[in-house]
Amino acid sequence: MIALLSSLDLTLPLTNPVIIFALVLFIILFAPIVFSKIKVPHIIGLIIAGVMVGPYGLHLLNRDASIVLFGTVGLLYIMFLAGLEIDLAELKKAGKKFLYSGLSLFLFHFH
Repeated sequence: MIALLSSLDLTLPLTNPVIIFALVLFIILFAPIVFSKIKVPHIIGLIIAGVMVGPYGLHLLNRDASIVLFGTVGLLYIMFLAGLEIDLAELKKAGKKFLYSGLSLFLFHFH
């Protein structure tokens, strides 16, 4: 056990992929619990925790390929949660207004 602990590279920023993965999983598990105690939404708590361990916070992690992958998965998760929040009855009620608004924003950004 001591040999295993002595072989771990715990210099900051962390470079061992196993430790990085464990830290990210720890944050995903405990950040929502901690931030819900102070009445912060879970997703905002995850974002704050990510900033705290990143290069602009405690600098525990560098922005490498694994962090970019976790960030992409996190972005997809946020978009999934936003999709769950859409009220389809309300969308049907205001149908054309949403369609024109979305179409104009789409065309504006690709001009």
